[in-house]
Amino acid sequence: MSDSKFCSFLCRQSGEPLAGTAPFAEHFVFISWPKKYWEYEALESKGGFPTGLKQWMKEKSKISGKISIRLASQAKLKNDKVELFIYPGKWYYSNVLPKEIPEVLESHFQHYKTSDFSCKKIERGQIFICTHGRHDKCCAKFGQKLADQMQYHVQKQNSSVEVWESSHLGGHRFAATMIDFPSGRVYGRMTPDEIPRFLESRKQGQVYGSAYRGSIFLPELEQVAEAHVQHYCSVQKLDCQVKIKKLEKLSEDKFSCTAAFEINKRSAVSQNNIPDELAFSFKFKDLIAIWM
Repeated sequence: MSDSKFCSFLCRQSGEPLAGTAPFAEHFVFISWPKKYWEYEALESKGGFPTGLKQWMKEKSKISGKISIRLASQAKLKNDKVELFIYPGKWYYSNVLPKEIPEVLESHFQHYKTSDFSCKKIERGQIFICTHGRHDKCCAKFGQKLADQMQYHVQKQNSSVEVWESSHLGGHRFAATMIDFPSGRVYGRMTPDEIPRFLESRKQGQVYGSAYRGSIFLPELEQVAEAHVQHYCSVQKLDCQVKIKKLEKLSEDKFSCTAAFEINKRSAVSQNNIPDELAFSFKFKDLIAIWM
């Protein structure tokens, strides 16, 4: 099939901005489950996956804040025991029986950790790349290539980062899409050729600006503003940390913010041109924010 038939190709051609398109969740959960069992709806997967998690997620989100549950797979993964990764707390549950998944989640979100199961802190970085072909063909075509090459480069560099294939992350028109944890930074339109530059940026604690969609932990306007400012820093080649301040809605289609900048302490180069603060204004056009 020609690339021109894929929505991600058409989205790239149209020039739709990436900034501020990341999904939002206050809690992100990944459950290991072999990809061969994934269905269109990830939480309705086969192979003995427990039922009712989608409804549980909706109901619990009303109490604990928005919870997003996704599946994750690696080569030779089995379905007799599962692992759960929960962010932003960086909690890790291992050796959980499939039938115990609802109990672990319920206990965790009541107490934010439980001693009834093996619970540890996640020590390694984790990259989840959407390859959910049963949900969307773009993720199969572009996501799988990215996942395979990301795994190759991580192993080649002897990096401690774990690479996982993920069920649908949202925004398949931006495939290949991925989330980098523990930061929660979401990327789109990533290509295998960009992986070395992305990994180098990650190593330096930088956002890889050209493919950045936003942080899943930032809501609405703050995510849009932060992502656009990160793109600005990427274009200006400013190696710094960004913090959004004084976010203000000016009208139904306009808002502004002040962005504070701090020099990246891990930067390999010295920069004296980084401002302390800058003001930015944005305008919504067809529900997309455009920096003014």
